[in-house]
Amino acid sequence: MIRGGVLVVLLGLLSVPLTLGWILQLLLGKASAVIYPLEAPWALILEHGTLVTATTAVALLLGTAGAVWAYAKPGTNTRKMLSTTGALLQTVPPVAFLALAVPILGFGSVPVFWALVAFAVLPIFHGTLAALDSLPPGIQNVAVGLGFSRWQRLIQIELPLAVPGIKAGLGTSVMINIGTATIGATMGAGGLGRPIIAGISEFQFSYLLQGALTAGVLALFADWALSFGFSFRKRHGRYRV
Repeated sequence: MIRGGVLVVLLGLLSVPLTLGWILQLLLGKASAVIYPLEAPWALILEHGTLVTATTAVALLLGTAGAVWAYAKPGTNTRKMLSTTGALLQTVPPVAFLALAVPILGFGSVPVFWALVAFAVLPIFHGTLAALDSLPPGIQNVAVGLGFSRWQRLIQIELPLAVPGIKAGLGTSVMINIGTATIGATMGAGGLGRPIIAGISEFQFSYLLQGALTAGVLALFADWALSFGFSFRKRHGRYRV
């Protein structure tokens, strides 16, 4: 809780122009332009957080569904195809993926959205599938003996026991998305990448530091929030592992 409180306070300070300007001046000394002028700090954080949350939610749905499908078909071409497709998407550099998507989807948030989904799916898919594959066979035999159907066994027993693997994949995806979303500013997606790109192109270290520092704190906060959320659910009996 202490860690979360510190991160919340720091993120709050970075979202207020007055205190953010003081932090940047403390780190850089006097600067002609301290804060990125085209959008308020809190608006950049909101844009970035909304994009990361939406893309991670879609990736969680697709990755979990793909892992369940592959788990239900062990040793088949379907499983190999899903794993190969996910690995292929992960090997394409984000900038190259965006460059290929722009002629089809245009500039803006749409190509960035689907690029982030593509990069976030694989960790969730592999984490969920590995957790499901590692379940002891005896659990399945007991569930069959109790009369559970295939879907009842999956929903009530196997997926709850796979929560640690899903959590690990989800955490990795969120970290990837927070970092990769900054590149989306080159395609007009907004977010914390805007001051970073502006800082590089205009040689304004204060802009660059504003975007990088805020994105780093946002990533730490997201990691804490996920850990706290899963541990809270575990303590209150929502799942047992």
